[in-house]
Amino acid sequence: MLHRVAAILFAAFALCAAAQEWNAPNTPKAKEHPLVKFYPQSSVYEYEEQAFDSVELIVGFDKASQEPRTATVEGRIVKYEAVHKPGTSSLEILRNYENALKKAGLATLIAGKGKQFANMPVNPEDTIGTFRLDRNGKPAVYVSVLGHQDPDTPGSTVTIVEVKDMEQKLEANADAWFEEISSSGRVSVYGINFDTGKATLRGDSQAVLQEVRKLAAAHPELKLLIEGHTDNAGNAAANRKLSEQRAAAVKAWLVGNGVKDAQLSTAGLGDTKPVADNASEEGRAKNRRVELVRR
Repeated sequence: MLHRVAAILFAAFALCAAAQEWNAPNTPKAKEHPLVKFYPQSSVYEYEEQAFDSVELIVGFDKASQEPRTATVEGRIVKYEAVHKPGTSSLEILRNYENALKKAGLATLIAGKGKQFANMPVNPEDTIGTFRLDRNGKPAVYVSVLGHQDPDTPGSTVTIVEVKDMEQKLEANADAWFEEISSSGRVSVYGINFDTGKATLRGDSQAVLQEVRKLAAAHPELKLLIEGHTDNAGNAAANRKLSEQRAAAVKAWLVGNGVKDAQLSTAGLGDTKPVADNASEEGRAKNRRVELVRR
């Protein structure tokens, strides 16, 4: 998946950059971020802002598995692509950004050429870097830099994420969940709580479980897969087993309260599908969730 995304990204870059000049004016939409200045002797030709969205970032490299570690981060997102002066190397681009971001207080999570890491979704001579600024012990800003190695049209893609929670506009109830499932096929459900390290449902889960029951009862034609998810604390195999047990506990409660067994199935995905950075308690809390998926 990561390789396919990277291939599309750099193919799109090559098509756009070919028609750009490094000394052309930036696109009129482009605005410098307070933490990340535009690279000198370059031209920003694509620029976009989104008030709230999510993006998957490479936040490290696991030497044991030889695989990049990723996290899905949510918040305000700024992304832009630039073409640089011919002869600028991808490593020069990365190191300049890294040094500037370090002075601004950001920590380096990963930085280097693709050939330094196995299974990285960039070409060997291209560079990749991810940097993070923490405030009050929590991730506040992420910056991702991809440097494209080309002697004639070197380029870069910079993604800035100002971490924040989405403003909740829909009440978390059966009707809202059904709308979300109808449009996207799944919905994350929070408030189904378990004893620590166990699959025992806590009493404060009753209100949310009742809403799930109402959803299933109101739409008997809806076949639901109950997915259990955990954070990355502890052993991966144990997390998967725990998530399976917790999904089964939710199903058992629903069947015990009138939902037909045939309408429900379960799966445990452990810590394999994070929706937030596990580096903070806030992120880990988001990753500990139940998802309802239309089958």
